[in-house]
Amino acid sequence: MTSPTHTPALAHPRWDGRRALFEIEHEGQRYSCAISSGALQELSGTRHFKPADLPRYFAEAHGRIEAIAVAKLLARKSGLLGVLSIWADDIDDPPPASSPVAMQQIPGVARSSS
Repeated sequence: MTSPTHTPALAHPRWDGRRALFEIEHEGQRYSCAISSGALQELSGTRHFKPADLPRYFAEAHGRIEAIAVAKLLARKSGLLGVLSIWADDIDDPPPASSPVAMQQIPGVARSSS
């Protein structure tokens, strides 16, 4: 049974050759997401597989993929838009409670307001 705040990742990911594109729904909003083939390999425990196998591996890891996507969504800074990407590092090191390192301000460096 799914909770009323979010529903499972869509069952039919779209493949663009490098990643699977899919959507999740969380608290009544839809979010575009992507998982890299490397992250999918990490989840499946398989290093080499054919592109035709990707949908099966996505389906098998569907619950974990959604959980990681929701965790990353909740860790995002308010107002950030765009595709939420899941990388291999997200499998080994789940998203922190703060934003990704690339989005954090470097101490002593002012962030432009443009």
